Amino acid sequence: MFLNKLDRPGASFKSSLLSLMAHRLHPKPMALTLPIASFNPDDYQRAEPGIKGLVDLVKWEVWKWDEQGGPTRHPLPASQESISTSGIFPEEHPITAHLVPARAALLENLAMFAEPLMEQLLEADSAETGYTDIKATAILPHLRKATISNEILPVLCGSAMKNIGTDLVLDYVGELLASPKDVSIDTSPANKPLLMLAWKVAWDKRKGWMTFVRIYSGKPNHRK
Repeated sequence: MFLNKLDRPGASFKSSLLSLMAHRLHPKPMALTLPIASFNPDDYQRAEPGIKGLVDLVKWEVWKWDEQGGPTRHPLPASQESISTSGIFPEEHPITAHLVPARAALLENLAMFAEPLMEQLLEADSAETGYTDIKATAILPHLRKATISNEILPVLCGSAMKNIGTDLVLDYVGELLASPKDVSIDTSPANKPLLMLAWKVAWDKRKGWMTFVRIYSGKPNHRK
């Protein structure tokens, strides 16, 4: 799930997450990223709308976008104190206090569907560190398995119009969703009912390219 248009006035990441459950889209949405409205703390006091960056809780790094739309990536330190003094965020930025707890919550929720990860968390020193010593390579296999089995709904966010967060969407599509290797080879008789996967690509000058996937099942026909 990609929560879009977070650059709009009134956009709320928290309200959007709650809406997923209220509308029963999935009982277990799991936020993999957090939005950064601005790197200027004063903008939060004025409730200025916008989105300038993202925190990737899985890979434990910050993405920043400049005025030209170019991203830079910054690894996050392990401790809360180091985050505040790392220079990635200005001092007293309101989001820094939430990063370590958010990472801990992500791993603890994911561990409910992955026993090996649960054991790894139990062996860790303390949840107060946010388990920041656990690498993404140890998290992604469990995250992918829970995603494919539909036990969780990974949630990303950003602004597609400004290309903020779209890079992460493509990265996580490749890392979490099913590939042809996950599909078993069909050895059934050749005269079975037709099953066809059809791709349709449409171009919209206002929104850019979009790809639609439709699956047809049944006997072949010649109707367009």
